[in-house]
Amino acid sequence: MITLTTMISIEFGDRVTHPKFPEWGSGAVIKVENTHANGEPVKRVTVRFTHAGLKSFVGTSFPLVVMENDHAMPGDTIGKRPAIAEVEDLERSGLNQAVEQKLEEIMFAIPMACRDPFNTLEHRMRRTLDLYKYDTSGKGLMHWAMAQTGMDDPLTRFNRTELEVYFKQYSFLLKKHLSKLLREFQDDKSTLKQIIDEAPSGARRVVSELS
Repeated sequence: MITLTTMISIEFGDRVTHPKFPEWGSGAVIKVENTHANGEPVKRVTVRFTHAGLKSFVGTSFPLVVMENDHAMPGDTIGKRPAIAEVEDLERSGLNQAVEQKLEEIMFAIPMACRDPFNTLEHRMRRTLDLYKYDTSGKGLMHWAMAQTGMDDPLTRFNRTELEVYFKQYSFLLKKHLSKLLREFQDDKSTLKQIIDEAPSGARRVVSELS
């Protein structure tokens, strides 16, 4: 059971994604019912996600992205198509020379939440370290590709070797970004230590290499 607070209207039959868990894939809202929590009337929403099965959410609002035409990107505003759709648009327009450039832009992108200067340094660091939950294992690589492209099944477009090549360059760029954040954190090492201690093991290993 997950209790949530971000405002959005959810209806039976909606297709949704969860911004914090892009690896879940898209989900279908299969039930919306009235209930109570802490004596207050709330909604319970049940979603069947492609890669995570049934999830139940309780609250008066939910941080789920409602998909338009079955498309959405984790963290995007409501109705925005996945990043890979921009590549498909270029292909349909015959702009093949721009396709590879756009693919690299998508696959190498560090999420805006990790880079946005309006986010606190602590927030950017936590979000950056969390990206090290992805790796080149079959499951880790697929979840990364899903998060980057917004696709439920990246293997419909890429083979594993292609994904591994993209991931290698992405990892290099992520390490550079992390190094920059670590330099910014030099004046608050106690907070940094706490954040690192809570990070995935892969992140702790990279931080150790950079220290």
